[in-house]
Amino acid sequence: MISGSDRLPTQIDGVGGGVEGWFAREAPSIVAGLEAAQFIGPVTAATAWRLIAAGNATEAVELVLEEVDESWRQ
Repeated sequence: MISGSDRLPTQIDGVGGGVEGWFAREAPSIVAGLEAAQFIGPVTAATAWRLIAAGNATEAVELVLEEVDESWRQ
């Protein structure tokens, strides 16, 4: 939660399609940004785009963030 925010996590669910709606809207930008910055490889990017196209945006974000997390641990 953003410091100083009076908005509770439970309030997010009722706005704009809830958590799933947020992932559906934001996943393409997240994947595109990480791909452009070369923080994820081409295979991961292609898999993420397929997941998004299939309606699995949450899984796509999880996939790319796992790769980013692993790259920082090395």
